[in-house]
Amino acid sequence: MRDGFAIEGDWRNDVIVVHLAMDGLGSRDFASLLQILDDAEQEHAARFHFDADRHSYIAAHGLLRLLIGAWTGRPAAQLAFNAGPYGKPGLVRGGAAFNLSHTRGMVAVAISPQGDVGVDVEQSGASRDPELDIADRWFSPDEVAQIAAEVEDADKRERFMRIWNLKEAVIKATGRGLSQELTGFTVTPPAPGTEDAGLVCHEAWLRECGQWRLSQWQVDDHLIAAASLSGPGRPIRLLQMTGDKLATLADGVPVLA
Repeated sequence: MRDGFAIEGDWRNDVIVVHLAMDGLGSRDFASLLQILDDAEQEHAARFHFDADRHSYIAAHGLLRLLIGAWTGRPAAQLAFNAGPYGKPGLVRGGAAFNLSHTRGMVAVAISPQGDVGVDVEQSGASRDPELDIADRWFSPDEVAQIAAEVEDADKRERFMRIWNLKEAVIKATGRGLSQELTGFTVTPPAPGTEDAGLVCHEAWLRECGQWRLSQWQVDDHLIAAASLSGPGRPIRLLQMTGDKLATLADGVPVLA
């Protein structure tokens, strides 16, 4: 018997981030998820050249539909989305703010009962050299200084990826993406053993967006960051989805109740 996907407490009042590793899914899982995507999403998935990229897209968008369906009580396949002023998708009938991210090997979905939310997932431990030239151009002076303060190249690389991951989550929460000035705010990765990251907004409009909360986690060989505008009293909860739990959710079992 497959295990359910249960969240303790009043989860509809929490900001949740659900992550799913690709290595736990099989062809039947992808086929099931593909069926609940709309025509445009299915056409988008078909355009990927590599199976790994197509599977990540299907898993992320399928997981999003299943979670939003459970959250709102609506059929996952019938959910409709529209784009905001900067292209960030939202539910046509409202009900929850959300965001998704996918890379090879991992997908993540964030849902918030109120206030915008952004999530980003990145592979950590990349073998490339520290991209200090990118940092000099796109990071704030304080973030560049954080990287420069690291002695070893591996530590510089790690700090760069953690900062980039957090900044992606912030600009995805605002919905403005790379049209937003990346030097307009400074992030500080969490201290070891913690998940709360620092955020300093240098631009007035960012400060006026609301009360920010920023978190980051290391999950196997991936970094996951989430930014929420739901206020400091709402923690961001990280939850793991598995293939069995996903199948249960896809079967229509009310596992979030």
